[in-house]
Amino acid sequence: MSTTQNLSIQVYAPDGTPIPSTVSREHLLDLARGAYERGGTHLTRGDIDIELAEAADKAACSLLRDRWNDDFPIAAYVELLTTVAALRAVLGFDPTPTAREVTDWAEKLGERLGGEIDGPASLSFIKFANGPYKGAVLRVPGAADQGPAAALTLPIAWGDTAEPGHGEARYERDAEATDEGLWLYRLDDETVREDARPHITLTAESDQVGA
Repeated sequence: MSTTQNLSIQVYAPDGTPIPSTVSREHLLDLARGAYERGGTHLTRGDIDIELAEAADKAACSLLRDRWNDDFPIAAYVELLTTVAALRAVLGFDPTPTAREVTDWAEKLGERLGGEIDGPASLSFIKFANGPYKGAVLRVPGAADQGPAAALTLPIAWGDTAEPGHGEARYERDAEATDEGLWLYRLDDETVREDARPHITLTAESDQVGA
């Protein structure tokens, strides 16, 4: 039990309604910096936006990679994505997706790919070998006996809330599936920025997924 005194003073409006105390954004950023410093990561206020965005991207790709394994605990990814989204909202940064929005995005991508297939379709597992989506595994439809699409174009982002950038990354499929039946996709665009990250769109923007 903490013995630290709460030195804040509650202020009330004339009608008796409590007036919320005002906390500066700079103070909130410094609190976040302090948490990172306890972990050995030293950031400026301007670094926190990118650091949190990258954490969300890693958790999203890990969730997409491991959610197919029944024996793998994905709860940590789910909670991390929600926590990062909540913290970014408090700090005034652009939103990042929750786990539900990550899986919604993946399903909508599959629906869009399925709508482009003429004739019978079958589901395949695909994995991204490199680039911004490295490690992510998706289940997508493909033409029967031909496999999934030969190329995919996915949305990417870079920069921070103050200077955001958006674009696309093109991936090409290997000629044959692996022995495990997994189709590998490799980045086909050398112009993709090194600091590019996945842009997994939120629920309200889910129609923007690329394919």
